[in-house]
Amino acid sequence: MVAAFVGIVTFLAAGCSTPQPAEVAAAAEPVRTVAVTPSGPAYPRTAVYFLEHEELPTVETLARHDVVVLDSEWDNRAPRSFFARMRQLNPDIVLLAYVNVIDQPPELGSSDRWADRYALWQFTGPTASRFPERWLARSSDGSYVSEYPSTLMANLTDRAPRVNGQTFAEYATDWIVDQVWSTGVWDGVFLDVWGDRIYGATLDEWDVDRDGVDEPASTIYGVGNPWERGVNRAERALRERIPEAILVANADRTLRARQLDGRVWENFADPEVDRDPAYDLRGYLTASAQGAHRLPGLTLTINKETGNPLSEEGQRRARFFLTATLLQNGYWAPMGDDYGELVHYDELDGGGLGTGYLGHPLVPDPTPAQLQAPYSEGVGRLAEGLFRRDFEHGIVLHNLSDESRRVSLARPYQRLSGSQDPVTNNGRVVQTVTIAGRDGLILLRN
Repeated sequence: MVAAFVGIVTFLAAGCSTPQPAEVAAAAEPVRTVAVTPSGPAYPRTAVYFLEHEELPTVETLARHDVVVLDSEWDNRAPRSFFARMRQLNPDIVLLAYVNVIDQPPELGSSDRWADRYALWQFTGPTASRFPERWLARSSDGSYVSEYPSTLMANLTDRAPRVNGQTFAEYATDWIVDQVWSTGVWDGVFLDVWGDRIYGATLDEWDVDRDGVDEPASTIYGVGNPWERGVNRAERALRERIPEAILVANADRTLRARQLDGRVWENFADPEVDRDPAYDLRGYLTASAQGAHRLPGLTLTINKETGNPLSEEGQRRARFFLTATLLQNGYWAPMGDDYGELVHYDELDGGGLGTGYLGHPLVPDPTPAQLQAPYSEGVGRLAEGLFRRDFEHGIVLHNLSDESRRVSLARPYQRLSGSQDPVTNNGRVVQTVTIAGRDGLILLRN
């Protein structure tokens, strides 16, 4: 596994850093029939990451997806019949409660609307709270740490001062179990701002244990240090107390002892927000395949489109993100300008073919070694920066490189027939296709 990881690191890095001229990639079909053992939803697997607080999409819209992430507050605000109807329309749907126990807000609205967070942060009114100040991250000179604008960061380390016999991490664990999971609405929890390190913290040095001495980031974060110990103990406690719950955290959280079911990549592989596509793809491929997560695992990739989602550029970006996700077993959540706007692309349902139109992959859980090896038996690379993965009813091509790739196929395939991008998805039968740099393509078995 180590050799395979090194190989894919080298290969992916080279595929992105060195532009190559257009070339023809011969793609032979599998020489034998690969038995497909269906597991979980068919592909593409889709998700919604909806954090708007004013109004929910219709139950019918949400139920079209495999995974739905909603703010935990909605179990107080939406009638139970709303969630019951979602499950009636889609019995296999997975509902995850969005939870952020790190960013303390300075004020909240009506307690009727924010019952969960009123309980977590111990608000007694819109601007008054009994939350212990000693649980907030602060430097020795009294400066508070902030991770997100207009909020203060809570101290999740195991060296946080104890209040009423508890550290904040222990208190937050109780809140997740007793206030969120206990409602019976959710299948699991997305723990946001839950990583090995808080990279957005305004201070790298702060007084972890309130002894008047600031600790540097090098002794706060990392294996064996206070932040890691606090997070790790909280994860273990959650897994012990709610063993059936699906627990996912941020992509920068290391998977440990199958405590989590998987990870979430926000702005996945998006260079427009300073993400390195090769780095993100490498992390997604390896983390999704390895056994450090609880099986069968659940991985989310999320992308926002700040421009026009259905423009030529918006469609190219969508194909790039979706086909990257399809190289492993994750669920893709395309969103609009913020996390309150849903976006639909023809590739999600095949232009009207229906959800899961690709079926299941011929290689259900490809290892990094299979993905970086020359294409064979349904998965692998066709050329530098160019990948292919086969499914029961079609194939996926993903071009990680900056250069166009001309691909010759050993047999004819059919393009999707869609209304949003009739140039790419024109329904034609083809045996040679050209894929632009940082683009992808889905073809159907003809």
